[in-house]
Amino acid sequence: MGIKIHQIVTGELENTLAGHLLNSGSHPHHTIEQVLPHGFSIDHVLHDGTPAIGGFVPVPVWLLEGTSKRILIDTGLGDLDEITAMTKRYGVATYATRSRDQDLVAGLAGHGLRPADVEIVVLTHVHFDHVGNNELFPNATFIVQRSEVPQGFAPARYCQFSYPEYAYKLTSLTDRIQVIDGDFQIEPGVRLLNIGGHTPGTMAVVIDTDQGRVALAGDLMYNYRNLELNWPTGAFWDLQALMNGYARLRLEADIIVPGHDWEFLTHFPSGTID
Repeated sequence: MGIKIHQIVTGELENTLAGHLLNSGSHPHHTIEQVLPHGFSIDHVLHDGTPAIGGFVPVPVWLLEGTSKRILIDTGLGDLDEITAMTKRYGVATYATRSRDQDLVAGLAGHGLRPADVEIVVLTHVHFDHVGNNELFPNATFIVQRSEVPQGFAPARYCQFSYPEYAYKLTSLTDRIQVIDGDFQIEPGVRLLNIGGHTPGTMAVVIDTDQGRVALAGDLMYNYRNLELNWPTGAFWDLQALMNGYARLRLEADIIVPGHDWEFLTHFPSGTID
């Protein structure tokens, strides 16, 4: 039997089209309706009252079932008040929400697990919405790319979505971080691809399931429009590396899952790929 992949949503972020599609997807061959990600609206009004094309996107983590060790991909959104205060200091109007059912601990419990049961956490990259609950996992080894480490421990002032105030999410784990350099096989059926592009050390996770080989693209692709139009997100470190990553995932996987798109549930209504 193949490995099952369970989506657990840890909250939502308000996003604009400019962040999800470079240049807001402007092109003479596409209407605005054709490039809008699932759930986005041209009539959206931001939480501060500003009109903007946008909407709310999920911040998921991914639990693997059927592996020899209990593996979690990313840890999602942490404390929302902390995030709001931290990002506001840098002039970013981040607005995050969390409903009652968007709880990581409860989500794990729904699969019969406690945070202490998780043995491996893969950090696809170290932006705030991917490391927010690191401290919940006292027995896990955290896997991160070597080229990603500086953004987590001492991000430069211009590192978008990486903040010095959040460095403790990694520095508190120094004895449990496994630094890798390049592609890495965790175990049969679970492989990490060192791609970069979105950040210096962004990884995708390729998993063998009964439906085929699935690539969890993480933030290489925010949404299915990035995939369908072969159009990059508006947030990147190295644009050419990002687009090379798009091409590589098409070769490596039968199914590609973007990182922040409610459309996932139209393809997999149960929230599970099995």
